[in-house]
Amino acid sequence: MRSSFTSAAAIADRLRTDINTGRWVDGSCLRQDELASIYGVSRIPIREALNLLREDGLVVIEPNRGAYVAKLMPAEVEEIFDLRILLEADTLRRAVSKHSRRTLLRVEAIQEQLELEDSKAAWIDGDRAFHDALYAPCDRPQTLELIGKLRTRIERYGLSMLRPGSRRKGWAKEHRQLLDAVIAGDQEAAIQALTVHLMETRDIVCSALLQI
Repeated sequence: MRSSFTSAAAIADRLRTDINTGRWVDGSCLRQDELASIYGVSRIPIREALNLLREDGLVVIEPNRGAYVAKLMPAEVEEIFDLRILLEADTLRRAVSKHSRRTLLRVEAIQEQLELEDSKAAWIDGDRAFHDALYAPCDRPQTLELIGKLRTRIERYGLSMLRPGSRRKGWAKEHRQLLDAVIAGDQEAAIQALTVHLMETRDIVCSALLQI
């Protein structure tokens, strides 16, 4: 049964997950009628959801052509990761001294669960949750929003190459080194570990782009 009450944000979340997990690849046409049928809603929330994803950089909407899954160029990926390193290093630096035993236990619990994940979608959600919890005490909501938007643009490329079991040990090691530095209150070591981790992720995303 079609629902006219499903929010555009909820549909955007479902579309984002489906794009990230490969249901639609770069350049795929996102037809409103088809999406309305798939998600069991009217075209109105579909249209609004596509506009939300356009704001995130996941979708391109062109007059008389419709909506398409956006494709990033290697130079754009490089720029996104340069920005991520700058912004995330700043938020991490501000967050380190503000973490409490409780907040650190939460980050550790998220990491422990992440290391057990086998679902692609759940794994990427867990990775995002780890970083969100790590940066949360920085008290920089606008910066965190920008980081989220930058991450959203490249998540699907990393996921296509980095399934839960493909680099589990290396990914976990990088996260653990980062978390250990934060627990020790060592800002510089934490930033160094984060930078290495983001550069490794950048290389994975660039490799994924070459295979599309």
